[in-house]
Amino acid sequence: MDKYEHGGTDARIDFSANINPLGMPEGAYKALSGAIRSCGTYPDPECTVLREKIGQRENIQPEHIICGNGAADLIFRTVFAAKPKKALLLAPTFSEYEKALSAAGCEINFYALKEENDFALGDDYINVLEGGYDIVFLCSPNNPTGGELSEQCLLEIVTRCKRLGILPVIDMSFADFSENAVSANVLAEAGAAVIKAFTKIYAMPALRLGYMLCCDEDLLGKVSLAGQSWSVNSLAQAAGAAALDDSDFIGRTVEYISRERRFLTEKFGAMGIKTYPAAANFILLKSEHDLADIAMESGIALRRCENFCGLDGSFFRTAVRSHEDNIELVMALERGLLNG
Repeated sequence: MDKYEHGGTDARIDFSANINPLGMPEGAYKALSGAIRSCGTYPDPECTVLREKIGQRENIQPEHIICGNGAADLIFRTVFAAKPKKALLLAPTFSEYEKALSAAGCEINFYALKEENDFALGDDYINVLEGGYDIVFLCSPNNPTGGELSEQCLLEIVTRCKRLGILPVIDMSFADFSENAVSANVLAEAGAAVIKAFTKIYAMPALRLGYMLCCDEDLLGKVSLAGQSWSVNSLAQAAGAAALDDSDFIGRTVEYISRERRFLTEKFGAMGIKTYPAAANFILLKSEHDLADIAMESGIALRRCENFCGLDGSFFRTAVRSHEDNIELVMALERGLLNG
């Protein structure tokens, strides 16, 4: 398996990609249709309307926001802008941080999240920061483990990082799926670079749209220069702005995902499949059986996790999808485990 492989497949039902099962907000579809004619002109390079709407949603001034071609684009741009020599990453976590840092020739150290602690961040992490780092990446909720950090914990880490001269980058791409609200603007005002994306929560991965909240004007300027002009197309800007107009969408999503995550967790437990505490729209699984092969017998794709640092072939990640799809997954695994 490729070291940096992501979810996504041509299976009948794809549980390997963590996309909101409610789909894009209806207003975003309408905005896309209306924006087609704008393809004959260049998009707004400043994403003016979109940044204003993000600012209203996140309670932060638009000048502290930069938009990009998805979260991955902003991860790479931040690394190239900051030019770090030594970085600290969690293991396991999202692979794009390591990929970007490696491309920039940065030395990378890993902090191992321990299985016996349900892959939660250990109390010693705050002291590990004393290791002479220039940049640290945190993902909350963390992909693929699903665990999240409280706002108080994140603020403590950001404060320590700033005292040590470390740039703390917090990826909150899955935070809007959580029942536990964390204020991204508070973290940005404390000194973090906070990255979020429309990809998962608004179910628009093909449009490539993400944003960063940061109150460090110098860093924002460098991140802007590290990217290409017109990095966010007109269709993405229109859909993103319209999605933000649906003020109830995230609330509906959290309620739905929480209910379906509980359903799946209970069913997995009844089958003897180990699960780990999850706050987002996916669950990390562990089994002595090849759950991916079993599921694929029914045309269902799970995400193998053996290419995540710190995990092996017994780990799998499943998205939380519609109730109908979730029932199909449960039935497929029950059949396979019974016949196995």
